[in-house]
Amino acid sequence: VAHRNNVLDGLCAQLGVDEATGQLVDGVGPQRLDVSYEGEAASGDGLRREWFGLALTEMLDPRRGLFVSKDGNRTLQPNPHSQTTAGEDHLSYFALLGRIVGLALYHQETINAPWTTGFFKTIFGYDINFDDLHSVDPDKHGGLLKLRDMQEEELRALGLTFVVDEDEMLVYDVASKRRRSVELKPNGAEEEVTTANLHEYLRLHATHAIVGSIHRQVAAFREGLSVFVDAGLRATLHSCCTVADIQLLVCGIAGIDVDDWQHSAQYEPEGFAGSVQIRWLWSTVRGLPPEEQSKLLSFCTGSVRVPALGFGALTGYNGAQHRFTVCRIHGADSGRLPTASTCFNTLHLPAYSSETELRTKLRQALRGAEGFYEGAIAI
Repeated sequence: VAHRNNVLDGLCAQLGVDEATGQLVDGVGPQRLDVSYEGEAASGDGLRREWFGLALTEMLDPRRGLFVSKDGNRTLQPNPHSQTTAGEDHLSYFALLGRIVGLALYHQETINAPWTTGFFKTIFGYDINFDDLHSVDPDKHGGLLKLRDMQEEELRALGLTFVVDEDEMLVYDVASKRRRSVELKPNGAEEEVTTANLHEYLRLHATHAIVGSIHRQVAAFREGLSVFVDAGLRATLHSCCTVADIQLLVCGIAGIDVDDWQHSAQYEPEGFAGSVQIRWLWSTVRGLPPEEQSKLLSFCTGSVRVPALGFGALTGYNGAQHRFTVCRIHGADSGRLPTASTCFNTLHLPAYSSETELRTKLRQALRGAEGFYEGAIAI
């Protein structure tokens, strides 16, 4: 049972994570997740999809301090200083995120997690290369990239060794920092960077920037993920999937292909497919900005993301495949707002008398959407 106004309340206990250490408690095993909200009668898979979104939004909020972005919040990377910015229990949040990703994969759901490619590689155990640094810190990647164009004399003149200097935030004063040096390999301070070992230097530099400074956060995330994705399954994934495949499995398709959406839809009754209201509906959907298209998808399915295999792979109650459905609301009251049954990926649409009215009512429903239509209750 979740609290809609505080979805993280009591979550560590419910998902078997030790709040102080981020470790799993004894006896935690893979099992399905059923979600209901306190004070609400609805239940079913649609609520779980909505809960995934609410929990992630809360934990990925920049104000919580768990993640940082170097590209204008397009992608997120764990904050190396999350203990300072998020509190002593910061590792429990990363373990919870690992649990959520595992649960989403188990239920064949996608989540809106805009993590960097470098972080995805790290949590699923793929090898890091220098170019992965671009997804984490484009400026640092661009600066180091210039080293590739240097001649031996120019490179030696820089006096580089296998050491990086970085800022370390002081726990007792968030605004204070001190410099510290980290060797990228044993005795790295004594090894000069040359054209012969530059490739190794860049790879180790990238690995440290992506993994080394967040190794505790990564370990906690993997701990949570291991309930569903253990070392054996990770090895299997490596043999058949690229990291891009993993990102698609976890996050689905970011953009919405309205043609695919319409092509995959079904209608109740079947004759409703040829109605003027359906023509107006798809015209309206195509005219919506991307953020409103995502809201409509969430309104109807509980998720802002499309499955990796497209709209034809939408799942409904109990994980069964269930195509997006537009169901006509019978009766003369065309003044009603559209409603949705998220457990069955269904939009209930009144027979509006004009495209303008349909567009207005649909947008009004999206603005007020929170919670679930009672017709979505799964018995």
